[in-house]
Amino acid sequence: MFHMKHHPQINAYIALLKEWNEIHNLYSKNAYDKLPFHIQDCIQVAEIITNTPLIVLDMGSGAGLPSAIVAIQNPKNTVYAIESTGKKAQFMLHVKHSLRLDNYHPIHDDILHFIHHHSPAPHFITAKAFAPHPKLMDICKKILKKHSPTLLVPINAAQAEAFDHPEWVNRHYAENGYYYIQQPL
Repeated sequence: MFHMKHHPQINAYIALLKEWNEIHNLYSKNAYDKLPFHIQDCIQVAEIITNTPLIVLDMGSGAGLPSAIVAIQNPKNTVYAIESTGKKAQFMLHVKHSLRLDNYHPIHDDILHFIHHHSPAPHFITAKAFAPHPKLMDICKKILKKHSPTLLVPINAAQAEAFDHPEWVNRHYAENGYYYIQQPL
């Protein structure tokens, strides 16, 4: 489980999030008690991806979960965080500069526009609370023209049991009650 004292950069990220959240409403203040759970969830995503020279594309990055945590945990990854809401993209840029995350690339753009005009050839695509799975897959198919990324999407135990392709469900990382669809696209 996540222990704040062991992660100074993650602690700095949390402090920045709470500071900015006072003005910009990036993360529900009522959910601060769940923040350690969400941070641990992001650490698990980073562990699945591994700290190797891979490109990660996070769609709908919000306040940087999981993109900022993946960038912190895996400095060898190149992490693109695509967010259409300006204040959230600005916050992620502030995180990048404040924490000196050279591998972190927050981008204020619509994901479909970004995919049409840029193609960073991701090895992994993350999408936490971005869109329902069918819509997510439609967007991912647009990335597939030249690339073969792996999609990581958190699902709960009931969804894992009902999932059409049980071989895609990574059951190794289930500490928080979530499994991950580790789907080759």
